[in-house]
Amino acid sequence: MSEGAGPDFEVFSIREREGGGKDIFVKVGVAFQRKNAKGMTIMLDALPFGRKLAVLPVEDSGRH
Repeated sequence: MSEGAGPDFEVFSIREREGGGKDIFVKVGVAFQRKNAKGMTIMLDALPFGRKLAVLPVEDSGRH
């Protein structure tokens, strides 16, 4: 995690809809690839409301 570098991943809490509708993804934090490439550091801005999380790559076009 170098200073000024953006996150490599976004962390989402997944809320399953009753009745089989599409799941709702709520962003709860970010994650950074560790320098030794063995895992990642996750920083949460909010507590997930379920037990299911998704860690997805940040799209290059979405970075500021």
